[in-house]
Amino acid sequence: MAIWGGWERLGGSLFSPVSTVSWGPNRLDIFALGQDHALWHKWWNGSTWGGWERLGGVLISQPHAVSWGPNRLDIFAVGTDHALWHKWWNGSSWGGWESLGGVLTSPPHAVSWGANRLDIFATGTDHALWHRWWNGSSWGGWESLGGVLASPPSTVAWGPNRLDICAKGTDHALWHRWWNGSSWGGWESLGGVLISPPTAVSWGPNRLDIFAIGTNNAVWHRWWNGSSWGGWESLGGSVFSDVSAVARTSNRLDLFAIGTDNAVWRRWWNGSTWGGWESLGGSVFSPVSVESWGSSRLDIFAIGTDNALWHRWTDLGVECVRMHVKVLTNPTVSLATMISSMEQVYATAGLGVEVVSTENLNLPLLNDLDVGACTLGSTTAEQDQLFANRNNVGANEIVVYFVRSTVPAFNGCAAFPAGRPGAVVAQGATRWTLGHEVGHVLGLFHVNDNNRLMTGNGTANITNPPPDLVTSEVNTMRASNLSVGC
Repeated sequence: MAIWGGWERLGGSLFSPVSTVSWGPNRLDIFALGQDHALWHKWWNGSTWGGWERLGGVLISQPHAVSWGPNRLDIFAVGTDHALWHKWWNGSSWGGWESLGGVLTSPPHAVSWGANRLDIFATGTDHALWHRWWNGSSWGGWESLGGVLASPPSTVAWGPNRLDICAKGTDHALWHRWWNGSSWGGWESLGGVLISPPTAVSWGPNRLDIFAIGTNNAVWHRWWNGSSWGGWESLGGSVFSDVSAVARTSNRLDLFAIGTDNAVWRRWWNGSTWGGWESLGGSVFSPVSVESWGSSRLDIFAIGTDNALWHRWTDLGVECVRMHVKVLTNPTVSLATMISSMEQVYATAGLGVEVVSTENLNLPLLNDLDVGACTLGSTTAEQDQLFANRNNVGANEIVVYFVRSTVPAFNGCAAFPAGRPGAVVAQGATRWTLGHEVGHVLGLFHVNDNNRLMTGNGTANITNPPPDLVTSEVNTMRASNLSVGC
């Protein structure tokens, strides 16, 4: 988890999921169909949001926007005649709508592998993949690339003159075709049983990562490492929207989807391991659109239940507390609430909270844990036994164990054995207990002030939620060797 800004409402009355694009640092452009089936546009110029502007057209598909250079935008969508329509921004003005023909049955997917180059793909009435391209001076004609597809295509370019296209086939398997710069490879089946269109992304030359929803509503992943395909792996979750993915830097992936609770959920790959799913809240119904205009920046957009556009963002260039969650008994206050409450307070210290893993432990003899006097630097035999369950946790990472109760009865206890930083939280703890106990692990002590997170009078007595951290506490937390780069 990282430091996320709160959800902000960007208005509009939208009819389709949005398409977002960034043509430079701190620049975002968002496109969607309005209730009038025209194209609508909103933009961020680095300091303020522009108002919604109507770009006309009478469209029936989600638009797809692409940029091949600074201050250049090209937008594609299907019109009521089922042809492909195109509109562009040349840096100073909008061009008029132009028909590019075709008879399409899916939204288009556009990609650019170089300046003044565009490739557009969509499914035709014959369920084959169709392709049209702009070479810098003229449009090529429509060409059929065959296949028998049951989803819109997802296309990625990982280098000049290289294209990879993925789609779900009528057999519900993943199918792949590629352009190597001189010829098209044949369609290959990559297996799987998918219930959503795939999403393809690339973080470097000759690298592909593909995500889709399986029949168990979990996210499934397959990848190409430059020489061979990895097998399908389940990334878990319980989602009902298409998966959105972004590669904001080499060997870093961020996934987003809508959960069955209508909240946005995120999971990420940090180059060596997958973080656990984290809830980003919200009440939305459209697939998430995600954009990254820098190695530490993520912006997500979705349509809310009020048909308006909603936005949330993070700057990941901060310090984080990396935390593993081990559950013997689930707390009465949900884990998601405890984590989001901790995130809210820690953000005021410039600290993110990254939940690296979540694991259930079956340790009935430790579920009512003897913590003695709960004195830092002193642990009981039962604490030593419980804290031995670290399971591939890094030396500078914290483990929090959720138990039924402590003996004697506390909401939590942050005494831990040397070299095994962590804490326990009891079932009846409050929403602020998790952040409070991890605060102890980071070097903080109790204070006699119920306005503050580290009150020694019990977090149930906090009087001004969210509770405060003072400057000296912030400095202690950030100086800890358990505060690491996100």
